[in-house]
Amino acid sequence: MKPLALLTVAVLALGSLVLYACRDTSEVTAPSQAAIAASTVATKGRWGAVFTTPSVNVHMHLLKTGKVLVWGDQKGAYLWSSGTGFTAVAAKPFRIYCTGHAFLPDGRLLVMGGTSDQTRGLRYATIFDPTTKAWTTTTSMAQGRYYPTATTLPNGDVLVISGHDTAKAVVKIPEVRSGSSWRRLTTAPLSIPNPFYPAMFVAPNGKVFLAGFTPTSAYLDVAGTGHWQSVDKRNEDGRMLGSAVMYEPGKILYVGGGVDSVFARDTTLQPTASAEVIDLNQAAPSWRTVPGMANRRRQLNATILADGKVLVTGGTSGVGFNNQAGAVHTAELWNPKTETWTTVAAESRTRTYHSAALLLPDARVLSSGSGEGGGITFANSEFSAQIFTPPYLFKSDGTLAARPTISSAPSRLSYKQTFTIQTPNAASITRGTLIRLSSVTHAFNQSQLIYPLTVKVTGTTSLSAVAPASGALAPPGPYMLFILNSAGVPSVAKMVTVGP
Repeated sequence: MKPLALLTVAVLALGSLVLYACRDTSEVTAPSQAAIAASTVATKGRWGAVFTTPSVNVHMHLLKTGKVLVWGDQKGAYLWSSGTGFTAVAAKPFRIYCTGHAFLPDGRLLVMGGTSDQTRGLRYATIFDPTTKAWTTTTSMAQGRYYPTATTLPNGDVLVISGHDTAKAVVKIPEVRSGSSWRRLTTAPLSIPNPFYPAMFVAPNGKVFLAGFTPTSAYLDVAGTGHWQSVDKRNEDGRMLGSAVMYEPGKILYVGGGVDSVFARDTTLQPTASAEVIDLNQAAPSWRTVPGMANRRRQLNATILADGKVLVTGGTSGVGFNNQAGAVHTAELWNPKTETWTTVAAESRTRTYHSAALLLPDARVLSSGSGEGGGITFANSEFSAQIFTPPYLFKSDGTLAARPTISSAPSRLSYKQTFTIQTPNAASITRGTLIRLSSVTHAFNQSQLIYPLTVKVTGTTSLSAVAPASGALAPPGPYMLFILNSAGVPSVAKMVTVGP
């Protein structure tokens, strides 16, 4: 038989086998739409229904009470929780718009800077008390600051850097708040063309690390009048309005953004999808490129989840500063163990300039804001929010997973303290995490960090763990304590205060 005839016979025989194998439709059926939806939610998570907000939530903060404090420029400040919705708080003490903010060791929120007419920076500072729900005026800074970054230091002091002042000039001299007084770091000037919330982190060596958006990163020693030490040049020079996050102690992910001149409203410059990491635990830290996102993004938000993965939401892939036509709705999830990205569910609303996102105590993510600036009028801004339920809260069939619970844990943890967590699920718990409460605006969460906990089973209903060794690994203040089981499902958080 000729080769062509042999091939024809073989194909016909194979077709008969396939038809025979598929004849019994009771055993082999196409997956139902419900099954497909279940599979999708188990791997991509799910966004909840859109709900209305009374303000454009440019600034969002998770308080130790479990409520979220929000505000924009117009309208007031509000407290939100999923159970009670929005409640107005006392009138804002001044125009706390485009401010810096950080949590004090006792869990109160320090807010500094802001704006007056024509975006002139303010010197004022105020404190919001989550318990009394009241604002208290505190000592003003030496200079006004609009768009400053605030960082809680290992000893509980607060560093504020950059911003522009009452004359709309970039503020070069950082300040440190100790008690109620301010100290200027006159020998540590930072000269940057645009004061757009540079990304700052407390490093394991106790210094403050400037990750960007300047091309060369550096350590700031706040002792005395201050001193800078260059560390390494990033692989991506410009990351203006990208997002940076410390995903493990001393390890930073910087993702997205665009070149610095984008603030000048250059209409030809695209944002980047690239990502890079640096490990400050090394003697000579250097930036290392890792796989990038599926989407270019500027104006994005990066949020640490309860299991240590990083969720990226919103942003624009379009050219220019705040291109609405290029809005990215699909979220992405970064796994620090594999350094890879997974595309997850898409948010319904546009979240670009002036959007914010944060982790809630129930391990879901609140996303809100966008507009009230950046070419978007107040009337056309996003008065909306959505909540993302990550894949770790679902079983493979798409139903909600059973969650471990924390029966009790200390409300305060001293450094190096061995402490007990009571849970009826002790045998299934494999690890824990401490995540500092969020204080986020303008694509940067000024308080967010995570500390991984190694847990040991000490009884049928008890675990033991050791608190962070020092404020360089976890600055004093409010944190969420999560425990996770062998399936990676997190508990609802227990609020704790870390520090002396």
